Amino acid sequence: MIDWAADPFILALTGAGLLIALVVWLPLGLRRLPLSLPIVCIAIGAVLFSSVSTGIDPSPAAHPYIAERLTEFVVIIALMGAGLKIDRLFSFKGWGMTWRLLLLTMPLAILAIAGVGMMVLGLSAVASVLLAASLSPTDPVLAADVQVGGPTEGGEDTVRFALTSEAGLNDGFAFPFVHLAIALSLVASTGGDWFTQWLTLNVVWEIAAGIGCGWVVGRVFG
Repeated sequence: MIDWAADPFILALTGAGLLIALVVWLPLGLRRLPLSLPIVCIAIGAVLFSSVSTGIDPSPAAHPYIAERLTEFVVIIALMGAGLKIDRLFSFKGWGMTWRLLLLTMPLAILAIAGVGMMVLGLSAVASVLLAASLSPTDPVLAADVQVGGPTEGGEDTVRFALTSEAGLNDGFAFPFVHLAIALSLVASTGGDWFTQWLTLNVVWEIAAGIGCGWVVGRVFG
């Protein structure tokens, strides 16, 4: 007889097996329903933590480091999944709609959301910029419902390609605005030349380094 409480490895292995089964089976079962796998997993987690006494506080505020690292891991996996589904060869002209979404639509969305935050919700400028930077990127997980198929599978139209490619790139372009909100919050208490550091480090260097690393890794694996 297995003591589940005394053997967390067995419990973790069972949970991982059930999760893998859900990943394979649920998309087929939810094909005609307005639900997705992440929504179902969140519901399962809520039910488990509300009905089973685990002695663990599920609040992210109780475990900020773990919550931050898990969030980063999930975002990386989601963005990688979006990128691997793209079947169109890279070119500045062929990806024209992607650039328009990134360089025109998203900054306008950030400006609009920040304006709503300040004028309608009564938030400060820092909170409004942070809210706008968090809400403006397209979620690659939710975008999966209308994404393209895998490489060489076909079925890729302009709208699906634009949504998939933009969802895989927009987080990198939104992070400078997140850092802008952080810099504005720090300058209110410490002062200093925040603009130069934000522009050189968070905008120019981080975007250039991310693009360079992505290109090198892509070429090596390709």
